[in-house]
Amino acid sequence: MLDHSPCPRGVERIAISVEGAASYRVYRGGAQVGTPASISFTDTGLSSSTTYGYTVAAVDGSGEVGVSSAEVQATTTGATHQCYSDNNYNQVAADRAHQSLGYVYANGSNQYMGLYNLFETHTLEETGPGYFVIADSGCPS
Repeated sequence: MLDHSPCPRGVERIAISVEGAASYRVYRGGAQVGTPASISFTDTGLSSSTTYGYTVAAVDGSGEVGVSSAEVQATTTGATHQCYSDNNYNQVAADRAHQSLGYVYANGSNQYMGLYNLFETHTLEETGPGYFVIADSGCPS
């Protein structure tokens, strides 16, 4: 079985499984890009919003390589991390954070941001759709 899923940073995670396999050889566009021992493989350094073709061959315990799978197409996401620096009041108004009982929390991560006012300022990084983390020490992370 060969399956894939997009990741927010434009990286594809490839999940592969063949009964009795000791390891795998993963090919992108005919070139070998990995030899994972487990059923999961992450291909990094890919361009965003780009389609890649992958095949996989199982390797048995004696090192014999099996027949390659049919190619599966995987498209990276175009997601880039957005950063927003503003006071807590405006972060809530922009729907990047929410407030409860006068305290503010980043949407998604629920990280505590302080009081719901104009005087506390934070940088929030959107790491996925609607998911924000505090990035006061630098953004993007």
